[in-house]
Amino acid sequence: KGLRSNLLRSYSSDPINNPAFFNGCTKPAEWKKLLFGLCFFHSLIQERRSFGPLGWNIPYEFNDTDLRISIRQLQMFINEGQGEIPIEALNYLTSECNYGGRVTDDRDRRCLTYTLRDFFCEAIYVENEYKFSPSGIYYAPEEGPIETYIEYIRTFPQAQAPEVFGLHENADITREEFETTRLLDATALTLPREGGGSGGEDPKVVVLGVAIQMDEALQ
Repeated sequence: KGLRSNLLRSYSSDPINNPAFFNGCTKPAEWKKLLFGLCFFHSLIQERRSFGPLGWNIPYEFNDTDLRISIRQLQMFINEGQGEIPIEALNYLTSECNYGGRVTDDRDRRCLTYTLRDFFCEAIYVENEYKFSPSGIYYAPEEGPIETYIEYIRTFPQAQAPEVFGLHENADITREEFETTRLLDATALTLPREGGGSGGEDPKVVVLGVAIQMDEALQ
């Protein structure tokens, strides 16, 4: 859970963790910055689900297959392209085909498309430390070996502020309410659904036990 864990998983998985693939682009500086932007975008749209309807009108199940296809297309377009990198074509393929194929709501599709444009743009590889958020905590690091990206990702805060998602700081209230509701719903599933009889534990005891286990796990 969180941008940091999602990005670390992306950089530890195929095909990025394959040295031949990671270092196999004809324009390494542009490639590595766009790759980082793509992985950040992938993590961002997954984490938007934690804000409930503020994040997405419908909670879509974006997965690692969407990311892998987009990564391979990115490298292919750079390696086989002549001259400038086809940013517009990459934006269309990634937002409309690879990820957009799961999106059914028009407003969600618009949000997805314009969110990607913040990461798939010429500025990300032209500017030094192109910022992903107003605070400047998140940015596109300079080209280097894969270890430098992993080290940078590990400096991310455990909990990310709403500003990186383009949301107001009060969106945290909605996120906490949404996560609390999910927790209580999950806890309610432990209650017996059949009435009558004297057997079994008291439902209050069961819920209290689950709450204690969760509290211990969080400490």
